[in-house]
Amino acid sequence: MLLAHKIELRPTPEQMVYLDKACGSKRHCYNQLLAHFSKPENKWSKNEAYQHYINVLRKEFDWYNEVSSRVTRNAIDDLDTAFKHFFRRVKAKQKAGFPRFKKKDLRDSFALRESAKFDVIGCELRIEKLKTKIELRQPLRFQGIAKQVTISKRAGKYFAAILVETEDYNPHDVDRQHSVGLILVSNHLPF
Repeated sequence: MLLAHKIELRPTPEQMVYLDKACGSKRHCYNQLLAHFSKPENKWSKNEAYQHYINVLRKEFDWYNEVSSRVTRNAIDDLDTAFKHFFRRVKAKQKAGFPRFKKKDLRDSFALRESAKFDVIGCELRIEKLKTKIELRQPLRFQGIAKQVTISKRAGKYFAAILVETEDYNPHDVDRQHSVGLILVSNHLPF
């Protein structure tokens, strides 16, 4: 069973710079690919996008190398998903909604979808090409193999959604004896 646990990160200022670079690199790569394949002479295909990424974008924007290569390569997967949804809606004669360009500071995120590119040890997260480990606010809730991590930034805070493959989780085994319910009563009624 695959379960996700979203945990707040507590990065240092240097780690924040890396996380922002990673978010920016993914967004930039996505937007560059979308601009290229929005031209009428370029027909979308995931293979063509990968070739354009390797032969043009990686050479032109060498600062992509400052973060894990999977960060920018995942922009291809995300754009492929956006185009698949677009083509499916066109075929079904629904309102299509062509893929849109990503905006800075609006749902900024990046994913590492290979477990070799990151690791969770106790209350620390290791990310490829980041020299130090990022502190997690709490330990991972599930025991198992971490398959994927998605780092997101919301309202100036960073979060890691870690996808774990586990077999020992049973939602019906929750210890309910320690549950507490609160009822708030106010003596100050508005009328």
